[in-house]
Amino acid sequence: STTLDEWEQNSQSNKEHAEAEMKASTGLREATMLTIAQTNNELEAQRVATEFALRKRIRDMERAYDELQWQEQNTLEEIAEMEEDIRRLEEDLRRKMQDLKVAHTRLETRTYRPGMDLCRDQVQYGLTDEVHQLEGTIRALRLKLAESQDAWNALHRQLHRIQTDISYKVNSLSLDKKCMDCRRKLLVPAEKFTPEFDTFNRTTNRAPSPREKGQAEL
Repeated sequence: STTLDEWEQNSQSNKEHAEAEMKASTGLREATMLTIAQTNNELEAQRVATEFALRKRIRDMERAYDELQWQEQNTLEEIAEMEEDIRRLEEDLRRKMQDLKVAHTRLETRTYRPGMDLCRDQVQYGLTDEVHQLEGTIRALRLKLAESQDAWNALHRQLHRIQTDISYKVNSLSLDKKCMDCRRKLLVPAEKFTPEFDTFNRTTNRAPSPREKGQAEL
């Protein structure tokens, strides 16, 4: 058995120890809440930075996509103009070839003139000059046609590269927008991270043990 003073001292010691534990628990809970708040702030800052980077990437990708579409349209117009030039050159070349055939036919016909009629007159020289001029024009037209066809092929290669880049940009834009949509779905309100406390400032509401329940009934 103990004396009343010893019992009071022991009870006072238990009370002080309990109060110290409660104070330490309160400090721990405050430190935990501070850590949670700091973590939430850091996560929010990282989320904002990530979404800003994604939005900036999407804007840059959209500008590049618009630029590529503009280049594609211009290239298509240049191809159409080049095809029209090639068509005109081929038509000019066809007409010059026909004129050359006519001039050669006339010259050949003049070679069958009999006797003194086979004379190198002004008409003969004129037809010969015409043949030389037509041959020079045909060579120039063929050279110009080859250059135009090379340019047409280069434009088609450029168009293929542009269209390939456009397909890549479309795919990248689709993925980036899907990422933005997923991030919006994953956004959790900050209040869901806040723990709940009961009216006695305890960490949890736990059910009493059988021993405590028996003491309460007594």
